[in-house]
Amino acid sequence: METKKKRAVFFSGLFFLCACIYDQTSLSPDTTEDAVGGFELLQNRSGGITVTGYRGTEKNVVIPETIGGLPVTIIGNKAFYRRDISAVTIPETVLIIEPLAFAENQLQSAVIAGCTSIGYEAFAGNQLSDVVFSERLSSIGPRAFINNKLSSITLPGKITNIGKDAFTGNTLTSITVGLNRNLFTGQGFELSFVNYYVGMGRKAGVYVKDGQVWLLRE
Repeated sequence: METKKKRAVFFSGLFFLCACIYDQTSLSPDTTEDAVGGFELLQNRSGGITVTGYRGTEKNVVIPETIGGLPVTIIGNKAFYRRDISAVTIPETVLIIEPLAFAENQLQSAVIAGCTSIGYEAFAGNQLSDVVFSERLSSIGPRAFINNKLSSITLPGKITNIGKDAFTGNTLTSITVGLNRNLFTGQGFELSFVNYYVGMGRKAGVYVKDGQVWLLRE
């Protein structure tokens, strides 16, 4: 009789514990998503917020400057990877966009207001025809904008490094470059542009492609 009572107490306690665990796990995702509009988050070491994922359904995504009173400073690795979004606005608070963050979507436009660093393949495999870079941007990683539909870009004056194949797979016919003697283009552009740009002493201006050759319009 005593053994049956002990079993009853044990199973009652186990049922209560399982019920508590189920309640926490079932509520947490919904609560988090409702609080941040579909953004998955992680507080980072700089005291800001890293967006680590996206479970929302909005195709035109506007990332907020702050969440929970903290600035959004990083878009994490693969945060929006294959989420079928068509446009994104990134606030000035975001300083770093990590590799593959927006890769393989349907992006047609992107506004990158304050970013200083864009990682490897961050916007690869989209349909970007228009991108606005932050004036603070200093580095674009390898293959960052590979396979898009960009025909013209404006590079900020503070940018110093453009990685290999950063703009391969686009049809660039106009590249506006600020005065920046330290700009390293590597193999970020087709070789004919790199050779002409360096040969012209890295002058600021609008470089346009006329047929098969590049010309400078200062």
